[in-house]
Amino acid sequence: MSNNKRIIKDTEEMTIMDPGKRRRGKIPAVNGEPGFSTGFTVIHGSEVDFGKHFNFSQSPIYIGRDKTNSICLEDEKVSKVHCEVSFIQNRDLEQVIIKDLDSTNGTYVNGELIKQAVLKSGDKIDIGDTVLRFNYNDDLEEQYHSKLFTFAATDALTGLYNRRYTINELDNQTKIARRNNRIFSLIIIDIDDFKQINDAHGHLAGDDYLKKFAFVLNRALREQDTCGRIGGEEFLVILPETTLEGAINLASRIREQIEKTELIMQGRVIKTTISAGISQFDRHAFEGREILKMADMALQKAKRSGKNAIVSADELK
Repeated sequence: MSNNKRIIKDTEEMTIMDPGKRRRGKIPAVNGEPGFSTGFTVIHGSEVDFGKHFNFSQSPIYIGRDKTNSICLEDEKVSKVHCEVSFIQNRDLEQVIIKDLDSTNGTYVNGELIKQAVLKSGDKIDIGDTVLRFNYNDDLEEQYHSKLFTFAATDALTGLYNRRYTINELDNQTKIARRNNRIFSLIIIDIDDFKQINDAHGHLAGDDYLKKFAFVLNRALREQDTCGRIGGEEFLVILPETTLEGAINLASRIREQIEKTELIMQGRVIKTTISAGISQFDRHAFEGREILKMADMALQKAKRSGKNAIVSADELK
């Protein structure tokens, strides 16, 4: 999917089964026929998780709210380690067993509360407010699920997350920070005088510049960071477990890099600068939308100060 390395990655591929014998390990495509894989797809739940597909090659796997799980779900009603899925070899066949791990709200298979059950293709697993579908998928189905998630979560032009996904991730990060007594910081970035690029060089040049800008921005971030396009030329970066000072340093490096970035269109050089506003959870607010508001107010101050500037919410006091 474009260049967004922060799209949450599926874990390792899981068992693949041929039509006769269910054996562990991926079955590749043969004579043009697709291979098969075993996995789970989130068909109901938070917008951050919805549409994700997970494949595995290991046993057992764990599903829960904690980041250490094979499948980590952003759902307050899911226990930290909610349930276990194992692959049990029985003669030539392999059974897929799901076991509840004394979760708070229970594990349901096709609507029935279970302690342990054998999964069949198409079964629906309810945990908390999340529903996962268990399937044996071929390669085409895997590609379909991947594209479906891409369409739902990303901005078509830049390949970064779209506004809806990014704001939902902000809400989730707020819950995580509050629950685990952690912090995170936000950077809102606006491209200075972007309209002048469109006016002087045309909208196609503006689109090309946005793509290049997204690439530079994306490359500066860590794997755990979230970067989304939330407006025409406005971007939001969510930095888990990052102090205000760390976010200021990152924003300053991005500002310097963008100032050096050039796009050559028909022999003409296109350059611009950025302004950014920064805020930190628990330092400036305890609600996601309030933290976003503080960062936006800081951004507006940066724009009023002459642009090409970084302002933190501390400077609003």
